[in-house]
Amino acid sequence: MSYLRSFTPAEEGTAGTVVVFPQSGAGCLRLRALAPALPSGLRLLGVQLPGREDRLQDPPASGLSEVVDHLSAELRELPSHRPPAFLGLSLGAIIAFEVARRLESEGVAPRSLLVAAARSPEYWRDFPAADPPLAELTALLPPAVRGSGLADYALATMRADLRLMADYRVPSAPLTGTPLRSVSGRHDDIVTTEQMSGWQERSTDYRGHHMIDADHHHLMDQEVLIGLLSDAAFETAPGGAVRR
Repeated sequence: MSYLRSFTPAEEGTAGTVVVFPQSGAGCLRLRALAPALPSGLRLLGVQLPGREDRLQDPPASGLSEVVDHLSAELRELPSHRPPAFLGLSLGAIIAFEVARRLESEGVAPRSLLVAAARSPEYWRDFPAADPPLAELTALLPPAVRGSGLADYALATMRADLRLMADYRVPSAPLTGTPLRSVSGRHDDIVTTEQMSGWQERSTDYRGHHMIDADHHHLMDQEVLIGLLSDAAFETAPGGAVRR
């Protein structure tokens, strides 16, 4: 099954296309509610990993390379006259980064990469991705989910996503054809600005780090996502379009 979901008509891509890579444990179908509020002409695509939402019956990917293979193949089929921008949220930023690396190597680099609330790649060198402690995983869930009936489902999906990183190797070379920016929440106590500092080494065209008035979970809220999507598409200062 396809790894991409479209939430706006293809012909509305006149202002550009943004591909959203969700955080661990999450699907992308929530993006459907954002589409009516997006700037005119902006095309919105979301990445849907197996094992969640409309892919609940699909077995989890065997590793990060499998995800990168599938996504790169699908993204190569998009119109090449206006490459898409990537927005990676938390763990989704690492997937977006690796897909950008693959596409660069094939001569079809994305237009830009915006990473949000995401530890930089070198963090994953020592992360216990195979079996993180339950308390550590639970702390990553939004407060409203932790005590709900969705908690077990979300934790299982998150654990499967983190296992993708078990054999991750930090690349030695930066992106060379993809501008990269990073953004964090001022009140984020899960991913700190210091843990994101390594992103400046991950592109020869690094365009800076910005902070917005949000915590880790609020970065995934509809209003904040609309701002981040606009920022990714039009390369304004991250958070500048967020109405808070």
